[in-house]
Amino acid sequence: MALTPHGAWPFMVAMRFIVGFGNAGMVAVDLPLLQEFMPASKRGWVSGLATALLPAGPALAAALSASLGAIIGWRGLFAIGLLPAAMAFMIRVWVPESPRWLIGQGRVKEARRSLAWALQIDPEQISVPVAVAEVQRTSWAELFKYPRSIAVGCLTGLSQTGVAGLGLWGVVLLALILKVSPAEASFLAIWIGLTAVPGRAVGAWLSDLLGRRYAGILTGLLGAAAMLAAGYWHDVYVGAFSVYYLMLLAHGFIGGPGANFAIVFPYMAELWPATLRASGFGFVYGTSNIGKFIGPAGLAVIAGASNYVAPKATLDAIVPAFIYFSSWYFLAALAFLLIGVETRGRTIEQLDAAIVRPASTVAASHG
Repeated sequence: MALTPHGAWPFMVAMRFIVGFGNAGMVAVDLPLLQEFMPASKRGWVSGLATALLPAGPALAAALSASLGAIIGWRGLFAIGLLPAAMAFMIRVWVPESPRWLIGQGRVKEARRSLAWALQIDPEQISVPVAVAEVQRTSWAELFKYPRSIAVGCLTGLSQTGVAGLGLWGVVLLALILKVSPAEASFLAIWIGLTAVPGRAVGAWLSDLLGRRYAGILTGLLGAAAMLAAGYWHDVYVGAFSVYYLMLLAHGFIGGPGANFAIVFPYMAELWPATLRASGFGFVYGTSNIGKFIGPAGLAVIAGASNYVAPKATLDAIVPAFIYFSSWYFLAALAFLLIGVETRGRTIEQLDAAIVRPASTVAASHG
């Protein structure tokens, strides 16, 4: 993108597509790999923490744009993005393959070295199994044998719909409601994004404290409440403080940008048997990203706008728009409550048994 010729927007679009494709691909690989190195007791905590700095990226980009944009231009800002990309590449060279996947492929000696790396011990201290399981071969189509996992993963992931919709109006509404300049509104929006960083740490902690289902329900309902309060009380002040802005800060902390995402995101990867974990997670994560389209489209319908990609913000539509945003949190909370599978504290082998067989059957077999 940094090498885009002047006026060559098709080139920019093509390069941006590659960036988006690569980012989504890394997500589908990284989280399942991380979880397969984690003990069950810490899987939710560590998986959630792995997402904690994602909200800091846009905030850092905004800060760099404000401070360096006039000096190095947009091409220079894109070039700076190579630094974290290089760090990510170094990690991929350093971290070994999942030992579970290696064992499933019959590559036991490599699995032993991978485990030794994770445990920081001599590979010779890890005994090799006498009998190796048959090499596992799976088809992508096998995902559809797990409709419950698909439904739970997609419905909980669609909680991002309201976040995507709000993202279009965020800065504009801050300027309109608080009567500040666009530059001041952008600065205020940075703080909303930064609240998500500690929020995700809290969500990661809650996922192991309360379990994925209860933590997902709690943060979903609180995120919905913050959205509704922001919409209904957008013109209310408590002293010198805008309730609208305070509720956006609260939503950034507990809702989709913050705590809720740190629960939902790792949970989507825990809903699949080991042989389909990365494929299943990638499928429901990718499918739930439709929220980034139906968020703006639904917003356009509510606002009565003809532009379904970036509808014009209007204060007349703020209450129904925020009701629409919050409804996706309620939908995710219902999915956790009614069809969600609790994954806290279960090893990957136990999750396999719970997912492959109905929960009632598993309970009966251990009765």
